[in-house]
Amino acid sequence: MTTTDRTHRQNGAAGAAKIAGDEASAVDPADRGVTEVMSTPVLTVRSGLLLGEALHAMVRGGRRHLVVVDDTERCVGVLADRTVAAVWAYDPSALARRVVGSVLEAAPPVLAADQRLVDAARLMRTAGVDAVAVVDAAGRPVGVVTGGDLVAVLAGR
Repeated sequence: MTTTDRTHRQNGAAGAAKIAGDEASAVDPADRGVTEVMSTPVLTVRSGLLLGEALHAMVRGGRRHLVVVDDTERCVGVLADRTVAAVWAYDPSALARRVVGSVLEAAPPVLAADQRLVDAARLMRTAGVDAVAVVDAAGRPVGVVTGGDLVAVLAGR
């Protein structure tokens, strides 16, 4: 497991200043860039890691989502806690036998760092997920946007 070296919640929901009365309040929240609200640092795991080990990484890191990377550190998907729970409910022994890559979506929910929040919301809705990875031009993860991040922006936090 690796951690991208960035401040937690960089310019995100937890770190954003109140924008009452200033010029930023005129900006439509949907037009804000994903990098303004994404959660960082990114907790990553390799696609060949056992699901049980990924679950431990989630618990240790206090996260509900892990970004899955290949051997070149390129993003190949997002592992949600609910996916791990569903696999376990079907077959508890799977956590010790199956690897993370075996449960990922065929089309990973990934956005480029220059995209907007509305793009994140649309991708989440279309893909039926509650988190999307944000990647740089080389496909390496730089953050995660969650449904909670979107709610925080809409609530003005």
